[in-house]
Amino acid sequence: MKHMKMIAMAAAAVMMASGCSISNGKAAIKVGDAKVTEGGIKFYAENALREPDIQVAADALEDAYFTKELADKMNVGIAEEDDKRITSSIASLKSQLGGKKAADKLLKSYGLDDDDIRTMIGVSVYEDAVLDQLDVEDPTDEEVEQYFKDKFLRAKHVLIMTQDQTTGEPLDEAGMAEAKAKADDVLAQAQSGANFDTLISQFGEDPGMESNPDGYIFTDGEMVTEFEDAVKSIQPGEITMCETSYGYHIIQRLALDETPEKYSEFFEDNKSAAKNAAKMAKEEDAMQAKAEELGIQVEKKQDVIDSIELEPTPEPTEEA
Repeated sequence: MKHMKMIAMAAAAVMMASGCSISNGKAAIKVGDAKVTEGGIKFYAENALREPDIQVAADALEDAYFTKELADKMNVGIAEEDDKRITSSIASLKSQLGGKKAADKLLKSYGLDDDDIRTMIGVSVYEDAVLDQLDVEDPTDEEVEQYFKDKFLRAKHVLIMTQDQTTGEPLDEAGMAEAKAKADDVLAQAQSGANFDTLISQFGEDPGMESNPDGYIFTDGEMVTEFEDAVKSIQPGEITMCETSYGYHIIQRLALDETPEKYSEFFEDNKSAAKNAAKMAKEEDAMQAKAEELGIQVEKKQDVIDSIELEPTPEPTEEA
């Protein structure tokens, strides 16, 4: 399970105005006795994420319900001030959703109640309580370095944006076609042996590459999923391309250990991040082991998740 912070939900006022009714639908994920329904995933995607995404919502709710189920099975309590903070956050959410009566009606249409919202909002509180009881040891220096070697990636990329750099809006059809043609051309040049740094200088639209001349060094969850998966799909020295919400990325994966001197520099620069990631990995392993000991099983129905569709965002009215 990936670690998460307390969820701050931003209610979608347009959804309230539309008066739509959402069926809670099938169970998409089962965590022990708890169920995450289609409606719950839709609600989370539309109200808790900056950019609505069904798969991201499903993964987040799997973590949240897993953590709450584990806390319940371990009989882990939370501090009174944390309980009050969660209750206050629920009240704030309902206020954003038009008040308690309107909010309860809306939540019911998604198949949710206060217990579900408490699970979503309070995930970090329950996780901290579980981890306090599990008392996971910090990783050793050897474990940190091994994690860095095994789990960190290094890559450069040429970004051809498909967003307007002023407004952030997607390009029009002609702009998209031009961006794709340019990306295909850069990819062909890179695969034919053109100097990658020169391509970045000539075509790249990511200003971060200037301040990271050795490339980005990162681990799981630090880059957008498509970029991370693309880097993992190739070996150091190889080149590939992927598309994200930012645009087309022509990617060159690089080794962490091209020279002993560079490796030492990379490790020292990323040692703190590697230590935190290694600690989180140990905590996740401990939580999974405890869940197995307690007989908590997770069943994820990917076909149900894949079938969920987000409601189209209504056009704003003049009054709005």
